[in-house]
Amino acid sequence: MKTTPKPLHFGQTTATAPQNATVNLSLSKNRYDTPQPQLDIFLPRGSSHRETSAMLYTFAARLELRTPTSERWTVQTERLEEANHGRIYLELAEGDHAEAMRGMALLNAVLPR
Repeated sequence: MKTTPKPLHFGQTTATAPQNATVNLSLSKNRYDTPQPQLDIFLPRGSSHRETSAMLYTFAARLELRTPTSERWTVQTERLEEANHGRIYLELAEGDHAEAMRGMALLNAVLPR
Protein backbone atom coordinates (compact mmCIF):
# COMPACT_ATOMS: atom_id res chain seq x y z
CA MET A 1 0.00 0.00 0.00
CA LYS A 2 1.50 3.30 -1.08
CA THR A 3 0.73 6.47 0.83
CA THR A 4 1.46 10.03 -0.10
CA PRO A 5 2.42 12.34 2.76
CA LYS A 6 0.19 15.37 3.22
CA PRO A 7 1.97 18.68 2.80
CA LEU A 8 2.25 20.82 5.92
CA HIS A 9 0.93 24.34 5.63
CA PHE A 10 2.07 26.89 8.15
CA GLY A 11 0.70 29.94 6.37
CA GLN A 12 2.36 32.11 3.81
CA THR A 13 5.40 34.16 4.70
CA THR A 14 7.37 36.47 2.52
CA ALA A 15 10.88 37.63 3.28
CA THR A 16 12.19 40.42 1.12
CA ALA A 17 15.05 42.83 1.46
CA PRO A 18 14.07 45.82 3.57
CA GLN A 19 13.98 49.13 1.73
CA ASN A 20 17.09 50.37 3.52
CA ALA A 21 19.14 47.16 3.35
CA THR A 22 22.37 47.37 1.41
CA VAL A 23 23.33 44.48 -0.87
CA ASN A 24 26.74 44.53 -2.57
CA LEU A 25 27.73 42.16 -5.35
CA SER A 26 31.43 41.45 -5.73
CA LEU A 27 33.88 38.94 -7.09
CA SER A 28 36.41 38.17 -4.39
CA LYS A 29 38.94 35.38 -3.91
CA ASN A 30 38.72 32.47 -1.53
CA ARG A 31 41.59 31.19 0.60
CA TYR A 32 42.88 29.15 -2.37
CA ASP A 33 43.00 32.30 -4.51
CA THR A 34 40.20 31.18 -6.83
CA PRO A 35 37.27 33.45 -7.74
CA GLN A 36 34.37 33.62 -5.32
CA PRO A 37 31.19 35.46 -6.35
CA GLN A 38 29.48 36.91 -3.30
CA LEU A 39 26.73 39.13 -1.97
CA ASP A 40 27.37 41.19 1.16
CA ILE A 41 24.12 42.05 2.92
CA PHE A 42 23.84 44.82 5.50
CA LEU A 43 20.52 45.22 7.26
CA PRO A 44 19.71 48.42 9.16
CA ARG A 45 21.44 48.94 12.51
CA GLY A 46 19.46 47.32 15.27
CA SER A 47 18.45 44.35 13.13
CA SER A 48 18.65 41.06 14.98
CA HIS A 49 20.77 38.08 14.05
CA ARG A 50 17.54 36.20 13.26
CA GLU A 51 16.48 38.85 10.74
CA THR A 52 19.92 38.65 9.16
CA SER A 53 19.78 34.83 9.04
CA ALA A 54 16.31 34.93 7.49
CA MET A 55 17.50 37.34 4.82
CA LEU A 56 20.55 35.17 4.05
CA TYR A 57 18.45 32.01 3.79
CA THR A 58 15.91 33.78 1.57
CA PHE A 59 18.59 34.87 -0.89
CA ALA A 60 20.29 31.46 -0.70
CA ALA A 61 17.01 29.70 -1.47
CA ARG A 62 16.47 31.94 -4.50
CA LEU A 63 19.97 31.10 -5.69
CA GLU A 64 19.49 27.37 -5.19
CA LEU A 65 16.20 27.39 -7.09
CA ARG A 66 17.69 29.37 -10.00
CA THR A 67 20.94 27.41 -10.25
CA PRO A 68 20.94 25.30 -13.42
CA THR A 69 21.30 21.58 -12.80
CA SER A 70 24.48 21.60 -14.88
CA GLU A 71 26.27 23.81 -12.31
CA ARG A 72 28.15 22.06 -9.52
CA TRP A 73 28.89 25.02 -7.24
CA THR A 74 27.67 25.20 -3.65
CA VAL A 75 25.68 28.12 -2.22
CA GLN A 76 26.99 29.10 1.22
CA THR A 77 25.79 31.62 3.81
CA GLU A 78 27.79 33.26 6.57
CA ARG A 79 26.59 35.58 9.32
CA LEU A 80 29.38 37.95 10.17
CA GLU A 81 30.38 39.52 13.48
CA GLU A 82 27.91 42.40 13.35
CA ALA A 83 24.33 41.19 13.90
CA ASN A 84 23.16 43.05 10.81
CA HIS A 85 25.83 41.82 8.37
CA GLY A 86 26.10 38.58 6.45
CA ARG A 87 27.19 37.25 3.11
CA ILE A 88 26.26 34.64 0.57
CA TYR A 89 28.95 33.19 -1.64
CA LEU A 90 29.39 30.48 -4.23
CA GLU A 91 32.01 27.80 -3.75
CA LEU A 92 32.81 27.13 -7.37
CA ALA A 93 33.44 23.59 -8.58
CA GLU A 94 35.89 24.48 -11.34
CA GLY A 95 37.02 27.88 -10.13
CA ASP A 96 37.62 29.22 -13.62
CA HIS A 97 36.69 32.63 -15.01
CA ALA A 98 33.73 31.35 -17.05
CA GLU A 99 32.13 29.67 -14.03
CA ALA A 100 32.76 32.78 -11.91
CA MET A 101 30.99 34.95 -14.50
CA ARG A 102 28.00 32.58 -14.61
CA GLY A 103 27.87 32.77 -10.81
CA MET A 104 28.06 36.57 -10.86
CA ALA A 105 25.18 36.68 -13.36
CA LEU A 106 23.09 34.45 -11.11
CA LEU A 107 23.83 36.52 -8.02
CA ASN A 108 22.91 39.66 -9.95
CA ALA A 109 19.60 38.06 -10.96
CA VAL A 110 18.46 37.69 -7.33
CA LEU A 111 19.32 41.25 -6.29
CA PRO A 112 16.32 43.30 -5.21
CA ARG A 113 15.12 45.68 -7.91
